[in-house]
Amino acid sequence: MGNYFAGKESIALMARRQEDVKLHKHDFLEMVYVTKGRALHTLNEKETTVEMGDYFIIDYNAYHKYSVTDGVPFEIINILFKPEIIDKTLVNCRSFQDLINNYLIRFNYMTLKVVPTNVIYHDEDKSIYSLIEKLQREFSKKSPGYLEVMRCYLIEIIIFTMRRITKENASAALDNDYSRYIINYVEENYMKPITLTAICKELNYSLPYISKRFKDDMSMPFSEYLQKKRMEQSCRLISNTDKKITEIAALVGYNDVKFFHKVFRKHLKMTPREYKKIHTVG
Repeated sequence: MGNYFAGKESIALMARRQEDVKLHKHDFLEMVYVTKGRALHTLNEKETTVEMGDYFIIDYNAYHKYSVTDGVPFEIINILFKPEIIDKTLVNCRSFQDLINNYLIRFNYMTLKVVPTNVIYHDEDKSIYSLIEKLQREFSKKSPGYLEVMRCYLIEIIIFTMRRITKENASAALDNDYSRYIINYVEENYMKPITLTAICKELNYSLPYISKRFKDDMSMPFSEYLQKKRMEQSCRLISNTDKKITEIAALVGYNDVKFFHKVFRKHLKMTPREYKKIHTVG
């Protein structure tokens, strides 16, 4: 498929009449809203009929296709976007799961009944369609600050959608969830020396038990999660402040600047200085 993004934009909207579309995938996220007709949608070999008022999210590298079922024109609005439209620190994000864990959205997969990208949602009150119309107007007019406004509307759409599949009493259920406790602890203390051993002592559980549980829940070990969180914060500081790299390293928990550079390059595939040249605002 072609390049849909213009210039520095990381979002694109298209209203189109859709014919049969062969199986394909994208290197970005896609939200599709059906405005007319119906079609058979195949996503990762699962077939579902979609019709007016339905919408769904397609993850990175997920294979999907459309087949028109009854000859009635099938019309959709495509919202194509890269995670960095939400937050520049997500420039290397390649999954919807990582996106909704971002600090601007903060929905954790453990609170959801189902995988969000496996669901067909129905917009009964047209509240989602109303937000999409606002997105379309901003994208069309391109008034000053339009990308920032679009980011806000897109975050609203994602949050309202995640609400629909959040477990009942999720907050109460997570009060006793150790992985959620660790996530919150890291959020509040990433700038300090943190060890999982110390956290386990607070929880009165053994290190092997908590380590395995966290890895199973988050699909990564604690050390990797901590590094990931610190890198997100360092990218935010690099992009939005004039602080020196040595200051930023200390602010995210690294007194050893050489080690900070090593971890940064591992996660971002570039040095902090290279990242600053590309992503500094203004």
